[in-house]
This record gives sequence, structure tokens and C-alpha cells, in this order.
Amino acid sequence: MQVEHLDHLAAQEIPKVEMTVSEHDEKEAFRKHLEALLQQAFAGIYSEDTATISLVSFGSLASGFGMPGSDMDLAVVSGWKDPARVDQVGADRDIPRLLERAVLDAKMGGRLLTRTRVPILKVCQHPMEELYAALLEERNKWDELPVEEQYPGQLPVQEPSQQAKPQAEVGGEKAAEVKQQADGSGVGTDTSNTSIGSPGESTSKPTLQTDASPQDLTPKPNETNNNGTNSTATKDHNQRSEKHWAREKVLGPLDFPKTGVGIQCDINFENPLGIHNTHLLRCYSLCDPRVQPIVLFVKSWAKTRKINSSYSGTLSSYGWVLMVLHYLVNVAQPPVCPNLQHVVPPSTDTDNDPRVGAYTVRFWRDEHAISRAAQSGQLTHNTQTIGALLRGFFQYYASVSSYGHPGPRPPQFYWTSEVLSLRSPGGIVTKQSKDWVSAKTILTAEKKVTNRYLFAIEDPFEVDHNVARTVTHRGIVAIRDDFRRAWRILSAVGRGVQTEGGLFDQVVEEGQGGKRNSRYDTPIKHWEEEV
Repeated sequence: MQVEHLDHLAAQEIPKVEMTVSEHDEKEAFRKHLEALLQQAFAGIYSEDTATISLVSFGSLASGFGMPGSDMDLAVVSGWKDPARVDQVGADRDIPRLLERAVLDAKMGGRLLTRTRVPILKVCQHPMEELYAALLEERNKWDELPVEEQYPGQLPVQEPSQQAKPQAEVGGEKAAEVKQQADGSGVGTDTSNTSIGSPGESTSKPTLQTDASPQDLTPKPNETNNNGTNSTATKDHNQRSEKHWAREKVLGPLDFPKTGVGIQCDINFENPLGIHNTHLLRCYSLCDPRVQPIVLFVKSWAKTRKINSSYSGTLSSYGWVLMVLHYLVNVAQPPVCPNLQHVVPPSTDTDNDPRVGAYTVRFWRDEHAISRAAQSGQLTHNTQTIGALLRGFFQYYASVSSYGHPGPRPPQFYWTSEVLSLRSPGGIVTKQSKDWVSAKTILTAEKKVTNRYLFAIEDPFEVDHNVARTVTHRGIVAIRDDFRRAWRILSAVGRGVQTEGGLFDQVVEEGQGGKRNSRYDTPIKHWEEEV
């Protein structure tokens, strides 16, 4: 019954979130328009240095996992005339501001985010008059700054705070928590959706701040109450109980609304690995016709439940895709897809394997060969329906950890100790093995980047990057609560018991008007009630 229910629900929901050919063509035309602006802006300044300059699409639009209305992800790719700069990662510091000015001069919305892990230029096609005026004023303020304030990269770094950080319980399991995670401060100022940086991307020497040591993660006997929870953490979150956290960040005067401003895109200036990541995901989408609809179903569910925003402390779309692929490659039996980083055809010249900086990006990338193998049934013996695979996906991530479980390990993800690792045999490594047991903050004069490990998803190529680093304590509570809610709803199917709503009920949060769109909308309680 549950499988039939999900098959029926998938047949209803997936067509709603498939991007049309016309929308794809419109976005491609906009990409070309932006590329022409970029080339024109470069012509007068960098013509002696660059042979070519282009905007390359990556992310969901290029991988085949894009949904209607989704933003485009574009990367600036330079072809340098100087052979010594061929392997250069990242753009000159003036390039992001140069393109921001070109976008604003073309009467489009442009806002450069400099406190993100790597610089990102957000662009919207048709900004409202008030928004455009605010963006232009912000840029003009920057133009008036002295050069040393425009580019503070050479200023002294801040000294890290030595203040001890509390721990908190996440669904009955211990997890390190930093103060920034608890109240949501800073979320959106040091994060990006799918941006993948590279070593040495900052011009100033970073300072590493560790928020908790492994010893801090183990409660002492006199700090534990009779429920087995840490009393310090309980006291801490009780003190914060009056604070409200929203799954969806409230828009500021410079933020782009979701609709009404035309096509939106994020232009990335230091993301060479993102293009390879996108190609890997696209190749996975070709392995089996069930991959794309399952990814779209899960992304749509996560978006509806408001747990799909790295800017608000939850998980990026890239992270959700990796979660789905982990299940299809490593958990489903038989596997739906092979591991494309393991089935690479033998290479006689491993020295020529693609590399970006220190990272090897070798995988089976022959799209035509993958498609032929898939069509001839060579890649999988799995015959489960989309509904059956979705049921397994929700069960796997909704399960409560059961250490000491007798017999074979049950199919479940251990959120507090495990890392999703698509490149690894079996798809799992431990946080301990990667030293991802406590949050770390890198401080420079330009920004503060917090690497959190409450939820850990290893990037397939940049193996020291946690794709889920933006997930805060409240974010992981929201994500896990929604997996459990989904599993309770599915478990009730066919049993004649009343459910708490539907899988795709819209989230209505406290403090956001209190008005529901329909009788099926689900109000969200404060997170403390579920901890």
C-alpha cells in the first residue's frame, strides 16, 4: 500500500516540477546575454591577458535536475594567454566588481556577496524599481570607499574567541553546537548554495578556530539528567526558547524575491570543481530513467517543507541530490546505479587524469557510453518502482540510530557519527576518520567561514569540503523532524489511522502572518519542542 501510494503521488507531483524546454531555452538565452556583457566589460581591461572569457552553466540546470523557476548557476571561465596562468584558480579581485557594475549599468539587478565561501554575484533579470535603487545605492557606497576598505584582504585577521561552546541534543543524539548555530546569526553571510572553492582562495592568512574538542562531546556524569540528556545543553536551549528561528530567511532590502524579477542566477568566480561536479551528476542521471524523477520528487518535497536553503541554515539542492544518489548507489538492493568513480574505464595515462588544484576529478564521464549501457540493461538489475525506492529513501534517513542492534546493520543513516561519501566503497566514512567532530571557523579580514559538521556530506572530489557545512543545529533538527514526519505519514497508509497531513503540505511558520494557504497547510512548532 505504501509503495502504491508513493507511485501515485510521484505520478502527480513529478510532472509539476519538470522544467519545460521553453524555460530552459529562455535561461540559455539569458546566459548568452550575460556572457556578452561580461565579454564587453573585459574587452577594454583584460584583452591583453585573456584569449577567451565565458559564462559556463553548472548546477541543476546543466545536470538535468533543474525545476521550474530555479536559479541558474554560472561560472566565469577564463582562457589565459599566458601559459603560466593556465592552472590559475579564481579570478582577479577586480573582476567580480567589474561584472557587477556591468549588470547594474544594463538595468538588471546585481549584488556581489563577498562574505560567502567564494565570491558570488547574484543577478536578476527585471528588478523592481525599489530593489534596483537599493542595489545601485549599495554599489555606489562601495565605489566611494578607499581602496584599502574596498579590498580588506591585507588587514590583520581577528583573533579567535576562546569561549567554550555548549553541546546540544539532536533527536536524542549528541552533537556539537556553536553559538552561531543556535540563534541562526551569520547564516547567509558566509554560505553559498553549490559553490565549491579551492585551497588558498583567501588573500589573507586564515586563523582556525575550533568550536569544540572531541572530549567536549562526551557529557560528564554530573552534567547528565535522568533522561540521558546534557543539562548544560538543556539549560542553554531553554534560555533561547523565546527566540524564533524561521526555516526561510526573511528578505532584506537587498535580497531578491522568489518571483517577480525575471530569471535569477548566481555567478561564481572561483568554482572550477563545480563544473566537474555537475558533469558527474549528469552522468548519474543517465544511468537509469528513475534517477531524475526521484531527485525531482525529493527536491520538491524538501523545498515545500522549507528545508532546502543553505542561506537559512538547512541544506542546498546539491546536498539533497547527493543524499539521493547515496541511497541509489549504496543502499538500494540491487544498486540502481554503479559508482561512477569506481567503474572508470582503465586509463593507460593516469598522469593526464583531470585535476583541479590538488583534486583529481576522475570518473566515468562518457555520456554516450553510459546511455548505451543503461539502455541495454548493463548497469542495474534493480526493478523496483519509483515508489518503492522513495519509500526506502525516507525510511533510511528517518530511522533512529540503534547502536548495539543485534545481527546485520539495519539500513539507516547514523547522522551523528557518519559522513555520506559518494566516492567511497559503501558510501559511508566516519566523522572521526575525517576529524569532522567539531565545528571550525576560519577567520580572515574579509570574512568568517564556519565549517559545521552536524550533518556531513563529503564532496565527491573536494574531499575536505562538507557540502552540508551550512546546516545549523536548528536546521538539522528541522531536516530530521521532516524525515520522521514523512515516515509517520507513510507508515499510516493502509492502516486506517488518521495522519498528521500530507507529504507535500506547505509549511506555515509562526511569525509569518499565520495565514494558511489551505486547510492542508502544516504549522511549524518552535524547534525546542522537538529536541
